[in-house]
Amino acid sequence: MHCKIFSVSVIVFLGFLTIGEGMSLRGLGVDPRCRCIETESRRIGKHIESVELFPPSPHCKDTEIIATLKGSRKEICLDPTAPWVKKVIEKIIAK
Repeated sequence: MHCKIFSVSVIVFLGFLTIGEGMSLRGLGVDPRCRCIETESRRIGKHIESVELFPPSPHCKDTEIIATLKGSRKEICLDPTAPWVKKVIEKIIAK
């Protein structure tokens, strides 16, 4: 009897492991890769509505800075090494 309960418990446990491994990270709200493929280094400061900063993570070794443009709401990845972008980040951190 104990062997049967143990066997069923192991099968259920393995089933949960299989389901967990099969779940997509994207379905959990995690993007398994970098968001920015290309970055913009030209000055677009007056066109920016908001800026989001994403630090390096297990899925992307790069710091990613994504700006949303006024009007179009288009998102653009900014070059974190560009001097003007560094100043924008310093202002955000200072707030």
